[in-house]
This record gives sequence, C-alpha cells and structure tokens, in this order.
Amino acid sequence: MSSFLIPFKVMFFLILVLLHSSSVFASSSSIAALKRGKEAEALLKWKASLDNNTQTLLSSLWVGDGHCSWGGITCDKAESITNLSLPDYGLRGTLHSLNFLFFPSLMGLNLHNNSLYGPIPSHIGNLSKLTFLKLSNNNFSGNIPSEICLLKGLELISLASNEISGSIPLEMGRLSSET
Repeated sequence: MSSFLIPFKVMFFLILVLLHSSSVFASSSSIAALKRGKEAEALLKWKASLDNNTQTLLSSLWVGDGHCSWGGITCDKAESITNLSLPDYGLRGTLHSLNFLFFPSLMGLNLHNNSLYGPIPSHIGNLSKLTFLKLSNNNFSGNIPSEICLLKGLELISLASNEISGSIPLEMGRLSSET
C-alpha cells in the first residue's frame, strides 16, 4: 500500500505545480489583455475629444473587434500598438486627451499634415520607446515641451510648419539614438 502512496503524492504534487503554472499563465495573459484594452480605450477617448468630422472619419477606419486591425495602427505579436500613423487625414482637435501612458510599445507617431492644434502635451515624454515623431504641417502652438528630451531613442523628429513659439529646449541637442 505504501508503494501506491508515493506515486500518489508525486502525482498530487505535479497536479499542484500544473495548476499553479496555468494560473500564472492565465494571469499574465489577462494582464496583457488588460493592457491591450487600455490602448484601445485611450484611442477611443482621444477620438471622442476630436471634432465631429474627425470622429466620423476615425469611426470608418477603426472598425472591428481588435484595435490591431484598425486603420493607421500597427501592433507587435503581443498586440501592443507600435505605430500610430494617420498622416493627411484632416484630423482636427488636440492631443491633450491622448493618454500616452497607455502606449508603452509605441515606436512611431505620425500625425503629419492634419489640422491638430493646441500645445504638444508634456506627457508625450512618456513614450519611452519612440523613435519616429512626425507632427509637422499642423497648427500646434506654444513651446516645445522639454519632456520631448526624455525620448532618448528618438531618431527622427519633425515639428515644422506649426505655430510653435519659444526656443528649442537645449536638451534636444543632446538626444542621440542609442543603438
């Protein structure tokens, strides 16, 4: 009878290990799904802050269940947004409601040649993986936020043809791509 108990104990231990492993996997995949949901939610909140024509346009581009299939959106294998590219769409509104904290994997932001206005928000400095920033040909105003200098991996920045005033932050001269 004792020979039966040892394999039973081993089997019980293996079952506990497997149950724990599956719960860890389920919780990490749940966290990833939650992050993906926050990205889509942040985009939709920004869309709602834009003018009615822009909202209608984005509603036609952003269709379907998964935000990775939306127009202008590129995702990685984990379905995290890596690129937001909406140049030449005539978007009208501000970036104030676009919460950059929810885009930890964003490497490219291209909103060139739209009708975006207001200041470039300082929270753009939260896009720690950004390598490409193109906000040219809009109506952005105010100063270049010094937080742009937090974007250490920035390889291209284009802010031309806006209503930006003030001096260029000195720290921008120290930006260099860390490859």
